[in-house]
Amino acid sequence: MWLLIMVLLNIVPGLDNITVLNTYATSEECQIERNRIGFEMAAAYPYDRDFLIACQLNPKHSS
Repeated sequence: MWLLIMVLLNIVPGLDNITVLNTYATSEECQIERNRIGFEMAAAYPYDRDFLIACQLNPKHSS
């Protein structure tokens, strides 16, 4: 199982800096959605690059 995550690069004390946006069965499905969200966020926030959107294999389901 793949996790689509958002990582806040400007860490605010008291807040989690990683948020799981969704889960996917394959890396390819996750990458498609990561790209879509990434392009939309880049268009909406062109000067605010304090986040990272990435796909990550869920270690609990990696075997």
